[in-house]
Amino acid sequence: MLGSGKSKNKSSLAPQALLNLIGSGTIITGNIQCSGDIRVDGTVKGHMEVGQKLVVGETGSVLGDVSAANVSVSGTVKGNIVTEETTVLHGTSKVHGDIHTRQIIIEQGGVFNGYCKMGAEIKSSTPKRRENNAPESES
Repeated sequence: MLGSGKSKNKSSLAPQALLNLIGSGTIITGNIQCSGDIRVDGTVKGHMEVGQKLVVGETGSVLGDVSAANVSVSGTVKGNIVTEETTVLHGTSKVHGDIHTRQIIIEQGGVFNGYCKMGAEIKSSTPKRRENNAPESES
């Protein structure tokens, strides 16, 4: 109870970030910008810029580039992923695109086809796809 005065823990009174949900069976065509968290169980055909955490559920798919603080994929992403912190590809995930992240976790069964760059210099940086999977030439 908020008014009981028994707990002086101010974190329990702090407003929670809103969770946005794109439900199974829903198809959104267009880019999405969100300052909080978002969960995709439907389909998004467009780029997503998420301020906090993006979760792509098992029935979810994103057909476009993704930028977020953290990304967790159990469904499908066909596009590049840029995360400031952690990218998690669960055992049911299918990612076809490049990933630029500070840290990546790929569970057994997860599918990832693309180029991955890890490190601290993430902000405003996008992964660069190599043509025909040829190694980058050093000059």
